[in-house]
Amino acid sequence: AVVSTQSTGSVGDKRKMSAPHPGEREKKKESCWFCLKSPNVEKHLVISVGGSMYLALAKGALRNDHVMIVPTNHIKCQQFLEPNQQDDVQKFKRALRTHNRTSKKSTTVFFERSVSTSHMQVHAVPVPRYSVNDIKDVFYTFADKYSLEVQEIPAGEDWQDTVPPGSDYFIAEFENDDKLIFLCSQKVRFPLQFGREVLASEELLNMPRRVSWKECKISKEQEEHDVKQFRKAFTEFDSFKGGDSDSDSD
Repeated sequence: AVVSTQSTGSVGDKRKMSAPHPGEREKKKESCWFCLKSPNVEKHLVISVGGSMYLALAKGALRNDHVMIVPTNHIKCQQFLEPNQQDDVQKFKRALRTHNRTSKKSTTVFFERSVSTSHMQVHAVPVPRYSVNDIKDVFYTFADKYSLEVQEIPAGEDWQDTVPPGSDYFIAEFENDDKLIFLCSQKVRFPLQFGREVLASEELLNMPRRVSWKECKISKEQEEHDVKQFRKAFTEFDSFKGGDSDSDSD
């Protein structure tokens, strides 16, 4: 099913609706697995830190070059990013696209799920040999499988105008900057492994046994090795190389 595009309020409105009580926010920061200053964060997975974002190897990655763009501070999803934070996300996206295209001859698929998560994670997975339209077709096939509503957003258009303030969503973004938005409704339970399931399918990466991240966990030593190898290959494309951030700004 395709939903119509309509304006749903400013980013500022969305941030205001989502703002938690200060005490609740601090408690979440302390226990969060993704806040960079949390005692629970696995810092050995961090590849690069730039501005308000960091790049990390995904836990239970689909492949050893499956990474995530993550806010250093506690932000639920891309809907609530400030302009400077959005800029930092885009810098990492551009660098990853160039890296995967030139070093791996692959197109990059980004995906983010806001449902059932409290800290934004934008996954980036290189997919070899396939065109953007081929990959989109597989997403549409799985959307039909789960009876999900999907809206295609052409490059250059603001996808956030299609998502009502505070609503949960899944977004897939492609090499040409086209995007697919899947709105999560109470009528249909959204499959939490949707992005992994699509990319791991026989039509794309052909890794059907790697849909669940829990089935893909590796040793800390192997994670450290994969991070080191990725960082070495990525450094020349990383616009944040040599930089670091200890910002506490929200």
